[in-house]
Amino acid sequence: MARPRTTKIVIPQQRGLRRGHRPTAHVVDLGRGTAPVVLVVPHRPSLAGRVAGATGRALWRRRVAWAPVWAGFGVLGAVGALSALPAAAFAFGVPAVLLPAGRLFMARRHPRAAVRRKNRARTRSVTALSAGLAWSALAVWFGPLNGPLAAAWLAGTATAQALWSRRRRALATVPIAPADTTVVD
Repeated sequence: MARPRTTKIVIPQQRGLRRGHRPTAHVVDLGRGTAPVVLVVPHRPSLAGRVAGATGRALWRRRVAWAPVWAGFGVLGAVGALSALPAAAFAFGVPAVLLPAGRLFMARRHPRAAVRRKNRARTRSVTALSAGLAWSALAVWFGPLNGPLAAAWLAGTATAQALWSRRRRALATVPIAPADTTVVD
């Protein structure tokens, strides 16, 4: 059987569309013995595909700025997986109680003043770590999506994101001293 004669029309790629998408071909039969026309049209993603692509590209460009949120989702997922093992709650609960107790003991009882000062300087980080461990223990025991625990996770993640953004902005505005000058206090 002989191959029918066809006319091929290719619509060129338009600006603004991403390369790598496969074009689609449409065969148009004009009837009455004329040769069919093959119309090759570049692929245009749907509105949902374009929105998803733009969102993904925006998140990828700002991935470092959103690090606490990604870490929060990672902790939520890990605790959700560990909630199948209720004994893991004790692995988080014991350090959550002992960590502040050890800090308080060192702050009040250590004979060297330098150790007490350094310990006081770490109060915020020890408190945040202890709160995170306590939340993890409760989330493993009761489930991470329990009402108050989910609200506490959201508040902790939002607070970490706000502090992270503030710290990054503060670091970006500090002038860099040239290497040949000496800063004297």
